[in-house]
Amino acid sequence: MPRIACLLVLDLPVAAACRADPELADLPLALTEGSGPHARVLAASRAARACGVRPGFHTAAQARAVAADLVVRRRDLAAEHSAVLALAEVAASVASRIEVAAGGTVFLDATGAHHLVVTRVPPHSPRDSRGSHDASSRRGVQDRVGCERVEAGLATALVARAARVGLAARAGVGASMTVARLAATHAADGVEVVAAGTERGFLAPLPLACLAPDPALAATLERWGIRRLGDLARLPLAEVATRLGPAGAALVRAARGEDERPLAPQPFAGRIEEAIGLEYALDTLEPLLFVLRGLVERAVARVGLEGIGCARLGVTLGLDDRSCDEREVPLAAPTREVKTLLTCLRVELEARPPRAAVVRLAITAVPEVVRAAQLGLFHPPGPAPERLATTLARLAALCGTDRVGAPAVVDSHRPGAAAVAPFTLPPASPPPAAGNGCKLVIRAFRPPRAVEVFCNRDRPDFVRGDGLGGRVVGAAGPWRVVSEWWSEAACARDYYDLELSDGGVYRCYRDLGSGSWRVDGIYD
Repeated sequence: MPRIACLLVLDLPVAAACRADPELADLPLALTEGSGPHARVLAASRAARACGVRPGFHTAAQARAVAADLVVRRRDLAAEHSAVLALAEVAASVASRIEVAAGGTVFLDATGAHHLVVTRVPPHSPRDSRGSHDASSRRGVQDRVGCERVEAGLATALVARAARVGLAARAGVGASMTVARLAATHAADGVEVVAAGTERGFLAPLPLACLAPDPALAATLERWGIRRLGDLARLPLAEVATRLGPAGAALVRAARGEDERPLAPQPFAGRIEEAIGLEYALDTLEPLLFVLRGLVERAVARVGLEGIGCARLGVTLGLDDRSCDEREVPLAAPTREVKTLLTCLRVELEARPPRAAVVRLAITAVPEVVRAAQLGLFHPPGPAPERLATTLARLAALCGTDRVGAPAVVDSHRPGAAAVAPFTLPPASPPPAAGNGCKLVIRAFRPPRAVEVFCNRDRPDFVRGDGLGGRVVGAAGPWRVVSEWWSEAACARDYYDLELSDGGVYRCYRDLGSGSWRVDGIYD
């Protein structure tokens, strides 16, 4: 028999607003569809309802008159969409077959998720192996109790994971989507499991309003004296369909715990999105980063459900001039460090400030498995991926993105030609073999430094330049290099290795076209 779990959030607009701004959680809050004193209140928090605010009946001005300390906010559809996606990812973290319904409700196939919950079930008694009827009954009871414990553990895990992403959810488990949804809605402590075979008894005392029937249909049933689901479930289906039509028959089947259709699983993209609409336009960096912190924290919490990290971070800024500013922040390695992501965002925004005030924010996190690093016995530990990403972002802001990275080989014969590629940590190299001598390494100057060279019989005799200079005490060369003679950027140089009296050994060259001298590097 299939088992369906339901994860839902009561009053999703209020829950999404409190998730985006946790300071609203304990305040009387009312959400309106539009702006202005005549905007209709469509949702209200429990504290606001206790003060007498009635959604769908009061306007914003009337609600403020009822509750003096009422907080009125405009409904944020972007925050609600992010909350629904977060709830779906919670369900997807424990099951592969899930369906997202309207109103912040997610259904999942609980049959294939039992292995995720470990529950100790009492073992069978040795006397149960006799095969008697009593032993079989005891085994059946134990199996049923064990299954209920596993399903209760699954529902509790779903509620706990939803709390990690900032949502106060409820969970219910039953034989159908209808039973699971009603179980979650009427759960006393947030978790309810309806055991197989007890669906009718669970549904019977529930009021008819929990199925949200059409007002005309509800009035007809009220005249018939039908006020509970148990009363409706006892009616003959064929006669109800004759008098009330397909809608009445569907209502009877729902009262019996039957679904109109099976679970319809939906695929989900790998990108994680968090968005929020701002009440006021932001034109300075610090308030913008304050709002971005909340978005990043919620995105990281959703990424952490699978135990993975964020590999790339996209930012979409909705500007006050009705334009959109989209950016992508690459990271050196997948990370779940909020501080690292915020530092990269700060550097990006400081380097390229938005051209107008920001009225809407959205971030997109691309998840990826966090790379495991193997430490070596003969090598010191390398930099942490989070610190490396932060350092690279700061260097890119100071020096430019085209000047930060790792050197790459260029298909060219020009001396010193090189390009910059994205920096990645290379694998650990083996320790050097014993007996290898010290290698001479040149530290190249980019760009090469201009110097004055005085020659004696076409041989360099004295060098003078910025930060270096002296008499030539040793020289080797010249080595002539001619490259790209077929193009406009032809190169013809004579290279020398010069040891000066200042103690340095330099690599210099003379451009044959202009006759100028430059220092290309120093030997270490």
